[in-house]
Amino acid sequence: MFNFSLNIKTGTGRELIAPFSMSLNQNDRVALIGEEGNGKSLTLKALAQDASLKDLYVTKTVSSHTVVFGYLNQEMTQNELEMDALAYIINEKWELYGNVSRFLKEVLPHFELGDLNRSMRTYSGGERVRIQLLRLMVHPCDCYLLDEPSNDLDLDTLIWLETWMLSQTIPIIFVSHDIMLLQTCANRIVHLEQTHRKTRSRVTVYEGTYQAYSEDFLSHIQKHNHDLKMRQKEKQKQEERWLKLYQKVEHRQRTQTRQDPAKGRLLKKKMHQIKSMERRFERDVLPEKRDFEGAIKLSFDEQESVHRKKILEFHEDVLKCGENVLAHDLELTVYSQDRIAIVGRNGIGKTTLLHQIVKRFDNDEVGVMHQSYELNLDYNLTPIENCVVEGSRDERSKITNHLGSLKFTEIEMNTPMYRLSGGQKAKVSLLKLVLKKPKVIVLDEPTRNLSPLSVGVIYNLLNEYQGAIISVTHDRTLIEEVFHDIYYFDASGLSIIS
Repeated sequence: MFNFSLNIKTGTGRELIAPFSMSLNQNDRVALIGEEGNGKSLTLKALAQDASLKDLYVTKTVSSHTVVFGYLNQEMTQNELEMDALAYIINEKWELYGNVSRFLKEVLPHFELGDLNRSMRTYSGGERVRIQLLRLMVHPCDCYLLDEPSNDLDLDTLIWLETWMLSQTIPIIFVSHDIMLLQTCANRIVHLEQTHRKTRSRVTVYEGTYQAYSEDFLSHIQKHNHDLKMRQKEKQKQEERWLKLYQKVEHRQRTQTRQDPAKGRLLKKKMHQIKSMERRFERDVLPEKRDFEGAIKLSFDEQESVHRKKILEFHEDVLKCGENVLAHDLELTVYSQDRIAIVGRNGIGKTTLLHQIVKRFDNDEVGVMHQSYELNLDYNLTPIENCVVEGSRDERSKITNHLGSLKFTEIEMNTPMYRLSGGQKAKVSLLKLVLKKPKVIVLDEPTRNLSPLSVGVIYNLLNEYQGAIISVTHDRTLIEEVFHDIYYFDASGLSIIS
């Protein structure tokens, strides 16, 4: 259908996205993957010509000037949230009104046109994403750009989204933290990396599925590191031979030059050759050892063993949000070491339920990771400042080491949170929780902004934790890997489903 190339640099010339190009055809579903802050959203914004990139140098070429990209942003603006859904969908192009009727039932089968007369703010997260996708379909385009379309979706809507993506013939370039969505939908991969302490960009374009790429990439890294180890050994042997030769010639120069000037000239020439070899060694810089980029590290310090005992008997006759009644007759019993996941459709009140559960614990014994990171963090403070409690040198050193293991550079550690990516905010929120060493962990969509390359470490972290975990999540892999008891939440209360 068309080709494009892209390169993005900062105002100072540092490369954020190394030059790469690719062709797009019908039925292509290209997943952008990479660590938090590596430029996935940036790439989509550059293709969509988003105005927020005005301070960056974007070099983009597209094989046809008529190519139109349809862009679903990760977050809606406040103005968009205040708009009626129909006005948002039409976007002042009322000549396309017929397309709304044409595609409405495909995207929102239970909606009539009259259901689009409310402000966008009043819809659930799942309904909002469907309305955003309807807007893309109403406006003809050549390629969909989807930035985290799976965020805020319940399980039913996630499955619907997969079906919708698989049914589209228009090529799709998308970012998602949902591993199952990646495995189900992606048939091409673009991997964005930041190497050499995040000073260089590397882009890999792969023809194949996410699962195949993960396996091939890991195999490639293992071969790279094995070859590097062999080269290091060979270089060490060469340097040892060189050192012996250097010492031998140097010794002969000291002892024989005065006795035999002719031999001294030969030794001087020999030493010149040896020093030339040294300069060649210095120029022969070996490549760096490579890790699977998601190899972040985070773990709890040594934990005390926990005996199974009841830690919460939760009962709520009526759960309200303001004057709005959400559910009746809620009951939940929690024991230490329980792994409880709560699922339910969007907008039903799961976050409100978590807030009520948290209130039943003493603040010192519970660690909470809110879905809205501004409740976990002060956005005006740096990652280090957000984690400091005592302010001692040892504490700051420990926090710095943890942040380094989470792939933060020194600059990022000292950057205000509001300038960091959603994934980086999620990592700092998790780190604060780990440093607190709580007896109970309460999580609200803990993996929603973490890259698929990071979440495996989070699964391990939660599995190693000795206390109880209560979480709202729609991350199907997280549920499968970590949780034992799955509760479904609706207006009639909590019912165990697994």
